[in-house]
Amino acid sequence: MPIGTLVWWIFLLGLTSGCAIRQGPLVHPEVVERRCGPVSTVQRATDQHLRLHADTEIPSGNTDVLAGRFSPQSQIIATSLGVKELLVQMTVLESKAERDVTAALQRLQVQQQISNRILLALLDVARSAAEADCEEKRADQLAELLREERDKHIRHLLLISIVGDAMIGIVAGGLNLAVLETAAAAAEILGGSVATWFGVASLSLSDEARHDFRHQRNLLQEVWIGPKESALIPPSVWRHMTRPLPEDPEQYSLRESLIMRWRQDGRLGEAGSELEQRRIALFFGEGGSYSIEDLRDRAAMLELLKTDVNLMSQDLERLMEEILLQGHGKG
Repeated sequence: MPIGTLVWWIFLLGLTSGCAIRQGPLVHPEVVERRCGPVSTVQRATDQHLRLHADTEIPSGNTDVLAGRFSPQSQIIATSLGVKELLVQMTVLESKAERDVTAALQRLQVQQQISNRILLALLDVARSAAEADCEEKRADQLAELLREERDKHIRHLLLISIVGDAMIGIVAGGLNLAVLETAAAAAEILGGSVATWFGVASLSLSDEARHDFRHQRNLLQEVWIGPKESALIPPSVWRHMTRPLPEDPEQYSLRESLIMRWRQDGRLGEAGSELEQRRIALFFGEGGSYSIEDLRDRAAMLELLKTDVNLMSQDLERLMEEILLQGHGKG
């Protein structure tokens, strides 16, 4: 085969490969942009009603009556739910319930209000965790699609490199047999250059694999900014995340400790680096051009958020158990 013909075939293979690289992955819009948040953002009427009961209809009492009856963790979560006064009222009514039927009925009413509030908080936890999980899966799914597309292109380039190198070897060998040493050396140099080009192209694909990824409802943004009231995270969950942690010497909140863990895990890049500035704008904005590593780090951040939200259910269950134990003890 004439060397000019060989070069022409390798050029065509490289051109075809280059076109494939520039096309990018074919991702259906619904895969990337599916809805994760609630369909409606109407404020819950029952939440307003229960807060009214907790704040105005039940008279204040001495919270010291809770000591020895409810654990510190249960008292803290009761404060986050806005039902600590109800808890005090229920405890006071317990001492009268044995000899006063009216007090016993009032106690049951107060307990029902607390139970309703705990149930709604559990639903809030499930809702917030589900949205974080959905957003995490969106990022993971797109990262996997980009990885598969990148690997397909790499295999394509490697195949072209192997075939081209073999063809050059055949030509060089034939030229050596024909005692055309200069032409053989040129063919070998050409083959090495082609193989090197394809190798470099395959390595650069990891940087070129990007896709536009949008997240108008951005849970990570809420955590990063830390508004007094969250527009995306239910009030009970948000109060739980923003209250100081009693076990923390520095009295950091769960929200603040979450941000610190993101930084420690390197999800935002090195402090003060260009990567950090780019990722802060990307992760905590409405979206943009994401690489595979960007998507994986965003998914990992959402996984930590989901875990912290889910842990709130343990405190809620503990409070409910202690309430039931109090009632059972009086029975």
